[in-house]
Amino acid sequence: MFKIAECATDTKMELIGDPSLTVSRISTDSRDINKGDLYVALKGPNFDGHDFVPEAFEQGAVACMVSEDYDSSSEGKGKTYLKTFDTHRGLTDLSFWWRRKFRPRLKVIGITGSNGKTTVKEMIANILRCEIGLDLVLATKGNLNNDIGVPKTLLELTVNHEYAVVEMGMSNLGELRDLAHLVCPDLAVITNIGTAHIGELGSQDAIAEAKSEIISGLSKDGVLVVEADGNYSEYLISKYSEGAVLKFGKSNEADISGEYVDSVTLPTLKITDHASIIDVDLKIRGDHNILNALAAAAVCFSLKISASSIKQGLESFESVEGRLESIKLRSGDVLINDSYNANFDSVCRALEYLAVEPGKKIFVFGDMGELGKFGPPLHEKVGEYAKSKGIDLLLGFGALTKKAVASFGANAIHFESASELLGELKAHLNGQTYILVKGSRFMKMEYFCSALIAL
Repeated sequence: MFKIAECATDTKMELIGDPSLTVSRISTDSRDINKGDLYVALKGPNFDGHDFVPEAFEQGAVACMVSEDYDSSSEGKGKTYLKTFDTHRGLTDLSFWWRRKFRPRLKVIGITGSNGKTTVKEMIANILRCEIGLDLVLATKGNLNNDIGVPKTLLELTVNHEYAVVEMGMSNLGELRDLAHLVCPDLAVITNIGTAHIGELGSQDAIAEAKSEIISGLSKDGVLVVEADGNYSEYLISKYSEGAVLKFGKSNEADISGEYVDSVTLPTLKITDHASIIDVDLKIRGDHNILNALAAAAVCFSLKISASSIKQGLESFESVEGRLESIKLRSGDVLINDSYNANFDSVCRALEYLAVEPGKKIFVFGDMGELGKFGPPLHEKVGEYAKSKGIDLLLGFGALTKKAVASFGANAIHFESASELLGELKAHLNGQTYILVKGSRFMKMEYFCSALIAL
């Protein structure tokens, strides 16, 4: 909640209307307006939020942020506006101004990486909420990690928050640098360097450079958290000489290490730092989730969070929807819903997860996007890798998965029609089958998950 006059002065926006008004919330969606909101009229390639300014006022918006060329007289007198050259930039400036009102009391954790950043974000938030309570921790909702989602997350900060866990994504050089200076994290986590966005960036070296940009937002007394055994760990550490570095992983090089040990029930993850050992019964499986848990634990050890909260937070954590989410179907078969998104590294990790399951193993594979010239060979490698892991059947959907079907060989089928693929899939359900569904967002692979669940 803030005075609109103060905001206009500090962000150098033009204020038209009542300077005494107080803004209670920010919204960029005219369909989601509460009384007292400031509506920000963003302009995209397929829409213009300015078209919905009258609707926003009707819904109770106290003011609207609009571009300088917007004719504010069209709504008549008595309306209040913040005018800026570009509303996208105005939203960023607003969040930059608001974020700095919470220093130094608020601790902010920034998270990036090619894979696992959403899971690590949710793990950290879960641990922190176990320590201090639900309402005192702000975390990025879903996957709002871009140049619009990050400002919107920061604008949800209130005086009640003690921690903010902010996920940051990127697809090109420079994007993460801008977000890092906006977020200004006290701790920065780089989960790993993979192949996501290699089509735009051209090489894994360039991806490492782009991910390292989060370090530019760290203060001199901050903490950088990286994987001990990552291919680019030394490079990332070399980028941050001012503050502390914490390394997580399975090797002796890690400050926070972990390994599975046998227990009476499920295997127990033994997490070790220099001062303590925590035994954690993780509900989620997979070697990649060991690393995710260790990254979250490293952050929380650095924040002096109690061992009991780290244990409770990790043990109560369940899969994020659409990310290796195991669902028992009515038929008795098990759906592994990893449909949220896909890149080469995450597909290989998902196949490793599927490979250890008993019974018949089916991989429903949709195209991976944003790979450019690397698309065909990486899809071919997926097929080879699936075959090497003992997957019984590969069902491909999308033009590029033809490469995976060919490299997999026998027991791989490509489909042009989603309904035909679903029909083939149904024929293989026998109560003892595990089905992994994975592909990039634009493939809408959740269709197959919803259809299986509805059977």
